[in-house]
Amino acid sequence: MKASAGTRSGRRIAPLALGWALALGAPASAATLYVTNQGENTLSIIDTATRKEIRKVPVNGGKPHNAVLSRDGKLLYVANVKTGSVSVFTVKDMKEVATLPAGKGCHGVTLSPDGSQLWTANVGENTVTVIDTATRRRIATLESHGKKPMLVAFTPDGRLAFVSNGATADVAVFDAKSRKHLKTIFAGKNVMGIEASPDGKSVWVNEGGDRVVSVIDTGKLEVVREIRQGRDPHGLTFGPGGKRVYITNRADDSVSVVDAATFQVLAKIPTSGKPDIIAVSPDGKELYVTTRANGVVDVIDLEKRVRVATIPVGKDPHGIVLQP
Repeated sequence: MKASAGTRSGRRIAPLALGWALALGAPASAATLYVTNQGENTLSIIDTATRKEIRKVPVNGGKPHNAVLSRDGKLLYVANVKTGSVSVFTVKDMKEVATLPAGKGCHGVTLSPDGSQLWTANVGENTVTVIDTATRRRIATLESHGKKPMLVAFTPDGRLAFVSNGATADVAVFDAKSRKHLKTIFAGKNVMGIEASPDGKSVWVNEGGDRVVSVIDTGKLEVVREIRQGRDPHGLTFGPGGKRVYITNRADDSVSVVDAATFQVLAKIPTSGKPDIIAVSPDGKELYVTTRANGVVDVIDLEKRVRVATIPVGKDPHGIVLQP
């Protein structure tokens, strides 16, 4: 896509425009998927080799949303929007062993790179909760420096934390060690999905209302590139090695494939309806997408760039976490 001239509101730069092989799909490394079903307060567990749900467990918190694994892979942390808490599951037997108080509307839960802290984005009270993973106690509550904080992303070195604020169209930047607010960066309307590149040089953030993904330079702490997407870009993740970025476009039922080096949109792959959050197989051959419209996880072959399977899960699936 070619760059177009002009700016928007005087604040923007120019946008750029497992196991078994199935007949239609490419083989992918075996892994387990954990999917939060916010419409029924459950977790679906999926074997990617068989492409089937193998178990479903209840979540005691209300409206489970985003989730993350501990660094050793032994625990799964689930953010509960309705109850403002984080549920802790042991992966070995999928038992809910603890409930951690967070903040009203606990939407996103992110683990610090060293695994010592959980940061939650609390959309209902404009705060970020910091939880010590060893003691399982809340050690700080931070102002989000914006409204409706959605998610938190850390740079890989753990130095900086970025909070996407959906209602104020900005990203707040914190020194992760001191927890001091450093800067608020204008990004775009309805910012949501946010993730740092593996090399730590940039943070990518979706702006659903403006149909772009912005690239923030972590050295300059400013937006240096905008890339046009489909309607309502929402979830975002990097593929293995950081060469590709995958973005869900909820309002036009597609996933964008973006070259992380050239910022070019390489493809838009159709999904089964209202794609939300995404995960990539360890070998980079398959993409797994929660689709809220149909209560399924779509499996996309990234070599052929087509959907090859759908896996029924629970009502209104949202978050998805992959464990190799």
